Amino acid sequence: MELNLNKITEKLSQSEFVKNFIQELGKTLENANNQNNNVQLTDEEELEFEKREFDFLQEYFKKELCDLSKGEVFIVTNKYDNDELHRYKVTQYKNNLECKYIAFEKDLPQNVQLRDVVRKVNGSYIYDEQATQYLKNAINDIKQEIVNNREK
Repeated sequence: MELNLNKITEKLSQSEFVKNFIQELGKTLENANNQNNNVQLTDEEELEFEKREFDFLQEYFKKELCDLSKGEVFIVTNKYDNDELHRYKVTQYKNNLECKYIAFEKDLPQNVQLRDVVRKVNGSYIYDEQATQYLKNAINDIKQEIVNNREK
């Protein structure tokens, strides 16, 4: 039996059922993600979370900054309020430091949000959807693990 994956993929992408399923799945995963974000940590848990998040980001950036072929990686960490220059802080983690830089809104991808991953390629910032999702999921997993340990 010969499988024609291109034809199968094409048929699936034309199916309203599949399109609706994917949209609904995305919304469900986003809602579950938001519920995890609403869990309040105790002060002790918050300290543990911040340490584990920092350690994770250090390792992630160590790996990503070794190979700059996809561009230099940053996380959007802050937006200056009431700033006529429309500035953001973008952050890298290296050598056990949180290194913050300023990026102007006009230089960042349109509709960028806090905690998004951007890469600087040839002087321009480009949104990295895959890295953004990976980091958000990993950080949520850290938080969820701390919450699960609370229940033991």
